[in-house]
Amino acid sequence: MIKFFNKIRKQMLIENKMGRYLKYAIGEIILVMIGILLALQVNTWNNNKELKKEEQKIIKSLLGEFKENLEKFDIAYKFHQNRKKGMEYSLLADLKPLSADSLISMLQKVNGNYTFDPFQGIYNSVINSGKIELISNDALKSKIARLQDLIRDYQEEEKGSQLTSTQSLYPYEVGQPLFSFRYLKSDGNNEEALEIKKNLINFFESQQYNNIILQLSGWMRPIFEEGPVLRGEMVSIINLLEEEIDKHK
Repeated sequence: MIKFFNKIRKQMLIENKMGRYLKYAIGEIILVMIGILLALQVNTWNNNKELKKEEQKIIKSLLGEFKENLEKFDIAYKFHQNRKKGMEYSLLADLKPLSADSLISMLQKVNGNYTFDPFQGIYNSVINSGKIELISNDALKSKIARLQDLIRDYQEEEKGSQLTSTQSLYPYEVGQPLFSFRYLKSDGNNEEALEIKKNLINFFESQQYNNIILQLSGWMRPIFEEGPVLRGEMVSIINLLEEEIDKHK
């Protein structure tokens, strides 16, 4: 093709047809420029197509991790709710009608110390590698970037209640004659059950237990304030991720 154009150009110069040659030369330049622009456009289109594939891959991976973490959050939050109910019941209810086994079960509920520990391998990889910039939805990208702050704040409240348990509640329990391991592994006789019931009621009604639970309740209160906010944001991100996937089906 190039030889063909060169032949025409030489022929025009030989025949001294300068005007026609200039027009032809300009046309040739325009054709070359158009070819270059088309090549660039095709290259850009291919690059954008690959970036979109990578974005979808990231979004699908994040969606799977966020769904798993939502399940983990719900489990941990349910334990917090059950613990709160056990704490309130132990302080406010009439414990005398309860059996020794029921009181032991309530103590176990009060002792439940759970934390939300999300999977963050994919999340951290996306953030640290800068691949979050591949997400074209700005609202989604912003929510993902800010989520870590919400998780950190929520976990600080959990750590506070955990610290109160390990430093105050559990040591106090260790020093009390509550019940024996032997009793837990047996059917329990009436005399031993009555003694354990008496010990547990004295424990729950003691001023020191009351003070510890009040302190623990103070640490747990923000859990029930920040927990729904965190969960709502996780659900919002999951919905946006699913919308982005649906757009490209």
